[in-house]
Amino acid sequence: MKVVGKNLNEYFTASWRFLATIFSITVIIVILRSFSDFPSSIQSLLSLGGVVLIGLAGWSVVRNHGFNLKQAVFVGLLLSFGTHWSVPIFHRAGEVLYFILINSIIFSFATVFGGWLANKFKNQ
Repeated sequence: MKVVGKNLNEYFTASWRFLATIFSITVIIVILRSFSDFPSSIQSLLSLGGVVLIGLAGWSVVRNHGFNLKQAVFVGLLLSFGTHWSVPIFHRAGEVLYFILINSIIFSFATVFGGWLANKFKNQ
């Protein structure tokens, strides 16, 4: 099945390391949040690190795998599934759809920004 000109296998091949890392960061956050003395600053740092990692994924797929920015958006959506499983754990039912939507938008913007930077520095 092709999505924006690439097979799903091409998307997974280009981003599987990033997906595994995002999933691992989310697991760490879920485990740490189960402790009552968990400082929220640690979650913020891990989340910020995740956003930087997503930007690097955008950079990588554009620079190393020849994706365009539309395809980078799909990579961002694919990577967002690495965290969607944790949303129902911490949020009420009415918030789940909202947080999945926001999460997907943030991931897509971060990958496009990373891809845009890759294009910008590739041409110089």
